Amino acid sequence: MDVKIINPFLTAVLSTFEQMFNFTAEAKEPFLLDITMGHSWEVTGLLGLTGDAMGVVGFRINRTLAYKLLELSGLTDIKADEKTQMAEQLVSEFTNIVASSAVSNIKDLNISVTPPKTFTGRNHLIPWPKNYPVVGIPFVTKYGTYEVDVCFK
Repeated sequence: MDVKIINPFLTAVLSTFEQMFNFTAEAKEPFLLDITMGHSWEVTGLLGLTGDAMGVVGFRINRTLAYKLLELSGLTDIKADEKTQMAEQLVSEFTNIVASSAVSNIKDLNISVTPPKTFTGRNHLIPWPKNYPVVGIPFVTKYGTYEVDVCFK
């Protein structure tokens, strides 16, 4: 996978996280994701990319950090029965913002972003393409970890 595609996603995640939530995240070493293995993420925002580079991008997070992000966004007066839905919407929107920002910074390629879809629950299944590698990019914050996964044809 080409770094000219991955690096804009790293930059977009870090800058968007700081702008939206006013704290930093540190990227850790990217790795090849084994799509057949289970995972502990509880919410995934997933979207497709089409055009000159086709692929899938996912933003994966645990509910505890998602709830903290809601709080940091100023959404503190949320009814308990609406909190999970709001966290899922936040993950979906964050995924969309990151992908749009990254795509706008990928030079020499024409790429469009599809609307995000959210998957929830422990060890939820993600419909990753079977014939292409998925690169996981872990991030650490003072409130917990999250991961951005990218897969391009």
